[in-house]
Amino acid sequence: MPYSVEHYKSLPELGVAKDQFDSAEVLDVLFTEIGGVIVKHHVEYIFGIALFHNHFLLEPNEMLVHMSDSAAVPWDTTSGAKELSDVNATAWRFTDQGLAPYEFAHAAVVASADRHPMPSFLVESAVMLQKWKLTNLLGLCSLGETSVEDPVTMEFSDGRVNITLSTFAPNYGSAIDAVWQLGSNLLSPPPRSNPIRKSRSANCAQSPILVRR
Repeated sequence: MPYSVEHYKSLPELGVAKDQFDSAEVLDVLFTEIGGVIVKHHVEYIFGIALFHNHFLLEPNEMLVHMSDSAAVPWDTTSGAKELSDVNATAWRFTDQGLAPYEFAHAAVVASADRHPMPSFLVESAVMLQKWKLTNLLGLCSLGETSVEDPVTMEFSDGRVNITLSTFAPNYGSAIDAVWQLGSNLLSPPPRSNPIRKSRSANCAQSPILVRR
């Protein structure tokens, strides 16, 4: 699907998203059925699961673009800047109309879910999220070159800049898991009840927004 700022603007605030996540008791489902789809299709190093949340308001003609591993800022989609041709989606949500991107990165090698050659993975992911009524809470994100063994990162917003740190920053508020990288233990078959043997989370804080990734 083409980008629409409404797919970003309709994301909940982080605290609201966390409350919804906790009340829905999602964690068990995330580490079994949803994670099982990722492991089944061997995309645990390509895609993670993201908890929907916004960072700050965007204007109708803006998109949130990660300029590097450490900062994301709004870009004017109507500017005609040549750099816009080298922008790739990094986060998606499943809608009734299809797979909708809502965050992006510039000049980055990222997985493209809307052009991914494994439509069965996307279909099964959508079906699983619909089954548990989580399409308004969880979606897909590109993991880039991160490993399940990597330490978590922290994300917070300062004005209209979203900043990612490679270490925990306690002064920015309480951390909330917002991205999960899920993987299987390839050395031995996992229990049927829980296919996920390794995971890596990312975090946010509520005030100001801080995401541990």
